[in-house]
Amino acid sequence: MLKRISGASAFVNDDFSADARALRAEFDRRFADPLATSNARFVWDYWNVPGQYTLVRTPAYHFFSGPLYKRFHESLLAFGRERLGCYDITPPWLSFYVEGCRQELHADVPHGPWAFVYSLTLWNERRFTGGETLILKPATLDYWRHFSELKGVEHEDLAIRIPSRFNRLLVFDPRFPHGVTPVHGVHDPRLARLVIHGWFTDPEPYVTGALTRAQATGAIQDWLASQAALFSSRSDLHGALSARFGVSPAGKVSKIDFLTNTLLSLEGATVKPFLKSLETSLSAMRFPKARGPSKVTLPLVFKV
Repeated sequence: MLKRISGASAFVNDDFSADARALRAEFDRRFADPLATSNARFVWDYWNVPGQYTLVRTPAYHFFSGPLYKRFHESLLAFGRERLGCYDITPPWLSFYVEGCRQELHADVPHGPWAFVYSLTLWNERRFTGGETLILKPATLDYWRHFSELKGVEHEDLAIRIPSRFNRLLVFDPRFPHGVTPVHGVHDPRLARLVIHGWFTDPEPYVTGALTRAQATGAIQDWLASQAALFSSRSDLHGALSARFGVSPAGKVSKIDFLTNTLLSLEGATVKPFLKSLETSLSAMRFPKARGPSKVTLPLVFKV
């Protein structure tokens, strides 16, 4: 189940993969004997950018066994298509964080509309401090609009710390400055913060049911052309939105859900009236007749 994190453009699924234990066990086996000299131990990059990044990483698809990693990779793809309308992901990294590892604040643009961090960290058994994902709050990025002389400001008012719980998939808007709090207290990779991370990319309509992808895409393109005035009226918008809706055999749209929404106005204007107009417009969209119902996940990406 995907849950929105209050105060952040971020979501978590706390029981994401059925293969979590198997992935974790394979990692632990590779590091069980610190004196071993198998090829599996020599695929790591110590990535250090002074003052910015310190971690140990390797391509995830090179580390894990083929069938196991393929299942996990396909589950990420399915999630991205169904929930975000993103057809692909960047090649994921597998990274561990031991003593002194961290990521200072940064923003990932333009890798993809969503970033993800999937945790294999044994968080409830951890012996280290730190290791949370840190994301600045929207109010921090618009600080003076929310400033008050009557209230002090501390770290928790400025940023959200998200624990790297085992089997948690964190999905967030990479435009927001974010990082990883410094890890202290462990040197053994098996005791480290351990995550698979990357970006969801290639936003395109995702279709299941009786409609073909070509049929749905054609109808959506016609709809986009007809709504040029609606979109051009809000040239201040930036971000991504994913809407999922049903399509009846007769081609009518029903039950529109905005699954994710990172839209913001670069001019500080409200977004709500646009969303209401967009929902009305989506309700009026028509698709070709088909032999049965369909489901469509439609991503909309706004750029300046």
